[in-house]
Amino acid sequence: MSSNELATIKQMVYRHCGLLLEGIAEERLRKSVLANMQEQACASFTAYRQLISQNSKAFDQLINQLTVNETYFFREAEQIQLLVEHLLPQILANKGPTAKVRLLSAGCSSGEEPYSLAIALREGLGETAAKRIEIDAGDLDQEILKKARLGLYSDFSFRGVKPAIRKRYFKPQTQGHQLIPEIRQQVNFYELNLLAPVFPKQLVNYDLIFFRNVSIYFDLETRRLIQQKFYELMPDNGILILGSSETLGNNLGVFELVEQQNQYYFVKGKAYLSDKTLIINEPAFAPDPPRAFSYPAQTYTAQARPTYTQANLTNFNLPDIKTIQQLVIDGKYERALQLLDNRLKNSEVEHQSARLLKSWILLNNQEFAAAEQLLACAFKADAWSIDVLLMKGLSAKWQQQISSAIEWLKKVVYTSPECWSAHYYLADIYRHEQQYEAALRAYQTVLRILGANALAKDCTQWIPLPLPAGDAIFLSQRHLQKLTTQLQLEAR
Repeated sequence: MSSNELATIKQMVYRHCGLLLEGIAEERLRKSVLANMQEQACASFTAYRQLISQNSKAFDQLINQLTVNETYFFREAEQIQLLVEHLLPQILANKGPTAKVRLLSAGCSSGEEPYSLAIALREGLGETAAKRIEIDAGDLDQEILKKARLGLYSDFSFRGVKPAIRKRYFKPQTQGHQLIPEIRQQVNFYELNLLAPVFPKQLVNYDLIFFRNVSIYFDLETRRLIQQKFYELMPDNGILILGSSETLGNNLGVFELVEQQNQYYFVKGKAYLSDKTLIINEPAFAPDPPRAFSYPAQTYTAQARPTYTQANLTNFNLPDIKTIQQLVIDGKYERALQLLDNRLKNSEVEHQSARLLKSWILLNNQEFAAAEQLLACAFKADAWSIDVLLMKGLSAKWQQQISSAIEWLKKVVYTSPECWSAHYYLADIYRHEQQYEAALRAYQTVLRILGANALAKDCTQWIPLPLPAGDAIFLSQRHLQKLTTQLQLEAR
């Protein structure tokens, strides 16, 4: 297939649903087209193009193959906590004692997000209050919606879920754990193309919309158009929540960006503004947010890759470590773990990079003991590895081992003074520990490094980081303003 032929399909997909297919996504498109041509017995590219132009089912099949549907329960739990403890009580009070609150999970994938919200609402507000909240969810992928309605999940969807929650709301089945009917019935699923001229008639009047970890698939103008559609779906007042790594880069002038409890979200109208919310008037540093974990230090050239299944994992040529790294960058942790484990069992290949990538996955899954054991091996192999030192620091930070976290992160900046992420995490720790002068200096260092070059490498070789450089600049500037004011007040 020529590049011009592939570009034709890319344009068809873009016009239909706005998906931006570049880099690794373009390679996913190429593989899907070739596989579908063979499956549909199309003798030429022209025949396949005509097929998807005339057959909506064939075109939908292609679309369903182009997005990453891997997610898990209670992802970005701090945002869910903000919803339950602050936002929803505010919305319920504003709506009156009997009015319903309507919530939409847009780009819901296999259902973990809307079901997490339903569980969290019942846990935090009680069954009576939770019944006042109507939850709708939509996704472009019709096959993944079938899985969402079934509510049957593998162990990998439960990373970070407390055992008591899992026991209370899920029942063991032969092929996983199934959500109890009471929660499944609380969520309504719809096929949803965010660029469709008309949405399903049921999708109206939302007080709150979740649109998390989806905007990375769209360009700036498409994201602005989608935000305008969300704006129109809301009554006079509403709230829009994006993923924490996406929010600042999506301040596009449609909604008003606010901060509360160190979390950022968007509002329509004035009803949900209070003395507890801080209005962010200026646009984000980078209007076009970096794709998740896409740093120059991990530049990757897409290449064709085989599909791996559990059955053939033990008998195949190991993929290049860069291929596995890209799976980690894409958030495909389950598949990456299988390949990394296979690599670590092979005595003929280098293990250090695999240790680092697996350690990163384990840390993100909150499997701290297993991560620490693997990091100990990696540290023994290379005590000066920035990846190792930084992960040791983050592991301690996430476990509230503050002294240890500071010690490890200091080792990073001593070894690599230009590692802006280590300075940022040190600043974050100092700020929470009320060591304001130390925090001020650390934030200033972040701005010095990234101010000279916003694309400065993070100094890590293998692991991705969840904080884009643009967001680090924006947050550092805001915290500097607050810290300067705080120190001035203390000096009086």
